[in-house]
Amino acid sequence: MSGILARWYWRHKRLMMFVAALPLFQATGTCDLTALNSFITQQFLSATFNLLVGSTQQVLLQNFPSADILQTLLGGNRQPFFTM
Repeated sequence: MSGILARWYWRHKRLMMFVAALPLFQATGTCDLTALNSFITQQFLSATFNLLVGSTQQVLLQNFPSADILQTLLGGNRQPFFTM
């Protein structure tokens, strides 16, 4: 009896791993593992690029607060031409 329960447990454990991954498969539109791998890689690269650009922009705005053209180009000064 314990052998049957052990097999049942391992089969359901594998099934639960697949069921847990279904939302991820639905987001990519396929169950193809290569498509899933490329989707995860694309999201990682996009997040890394956005983090790099955002950090660079923040450092430039903090280190050069008096550079009006830099403030205008990077969005630090929202109204550059309307100050008195």
